[in-house]
Amino acid sequence: MKIIFNADDFGLTKGVTDGIVKTCKNGVVRSTTALCNMPDIEYAAEAAKQCPDLGIGVHLTLTVGKALTENRTLTGEDGKFFPKKELSQKIMDDQEVYAEWKAQIERFFQVFGQRPTHLDSHHHVHIMSDGMKRIARSLAEEYALPVRFFSSFQCLTDFYKEEPSLELLMGIVEEHRGQDIEIMCHPGYCDEELCRVSSLNTRRQRELEVLVSDDLKRYLEDNRIVLSKYMGAV
Repeated sequence: MKIIFNADDFGLTKGVTDGIVKTCKNGVVRSTTALCNMPDIEYAAEAAKQCPDLGIGVHLTLTVGKALTENRTLTGEDGKFFPKKELSQKIMDDQEVYAEWKAQIERFFQVFGQRPTHLDSHHHVHIMSDGMKRIARSLAEEYALPVRFFSSFQCLTDFYKEEPSLELLMGIVEEHRGQDIEIMCHPGYCDEELCRVSSLNTRRQRELEVLVSDDLKRYLEDNRIVLSKYMGAV
């Protein structure tokens, strides 16, 4: 059995980035996805050098930070994306979404100096409609990258939806025993900036504590569960 613990939101804030690095160096995280439009993305790229084995993909977004492209339908006058709760009410131009996501992928190449391992998205916007799915699949084919929910690893969001605990995490693994799975997680340190940009803040530190737990590492080892990551080209 293989498990990808993917830490979303690399680069969201310095505290989140530092937390993800901690879970790679001292815990079970071997995969993350970067918000390439955020101001702290260069900090994240530098921090990633501490974890040469960390697989890093692109966390496509339409709901946090500023757009990298000029557009008519994706942002307000300030250039910032609309909040998640407003997104379903907006009519977005597919070509503008494609151009923005492509710019975020290209920004990854520029900042990290390497190929991303895979694609997923902030608030799962890449599966929020048939149009978004088509755009995500098109970019995945263009860059030959696997995509969360479209790959052979079943993505599980239970750890994110519930109060994080070691018991919860082991229960998720036991329920899917024998399958190759991705467990979406959000470790991080709660800094002031995080409280401004995300409602998911203090609980990130509780996730971090679980993901670096010696009991978790011992459980995975005893059950011969392999820590994995997305490997890039499909």
